[in-house]
Amino acid sequence: MIYPVLAAIRFDDEDIDGFLEQTVETLVKQGRMVRGALQSRGEAGDQCHCADMDLHVIGSDRVFRISQSLGNGSRGCRLHPGALAECAALLESELNGGVELLVLNRFGRGESEGRGFRDLIGAAMSKGIPVLTALRPTYYEAWASFGGELACDLPMAKDAVLEWFDHTRKICNAA
Repeated sequence: MIYPVLAAIRFDDEDIDGFLEQTVETLVKQGRMVRGALQSRGEAGDQCHCADMDLHVIGSDRVFRISQSLGNGSRGCRLHPGALAECAALLESELNGGVELLVLNRFGRGESEGRGFRDLIGAAMSKGIPVLTALRPTYYEAWASFGGELACDLPMAKDAVLEWFDHTRKICNAA
């Protein structure tokens, strides 16, 4: 039987960042080795209608500003691909240190197009490390195509996430 080592929490307008942060805190308090990146948003500034986006590396003081100001007239994505790549490289270097779970803020546009954290997810999977992420409706199809039988969707419920992690960890440790 193939067990899903990739899990995405489907969300729309809910506070997924706060939810992921609380879930990671619970796992860390249980003594689990969790790595990855959690997102936070600042206030919208004068130069752009969007708020700044930062990735906070779990277990570290490192913060990556993954947004860039494109001005008030901008309608496109403000993601800073260089900062995201730098964050991914740091996280990949940590995968050999007994990591039990990799948590990533989103499976989004970059990942659906073969970029973003996609290679990092593959690196974690190759080491038997389960991956937890979050997913907006826009990317459901790309997620299903990417993960196939190795991926599952979870509700935004801490008990469901913890149950998935416990079961996945047992399967990965037995392999």
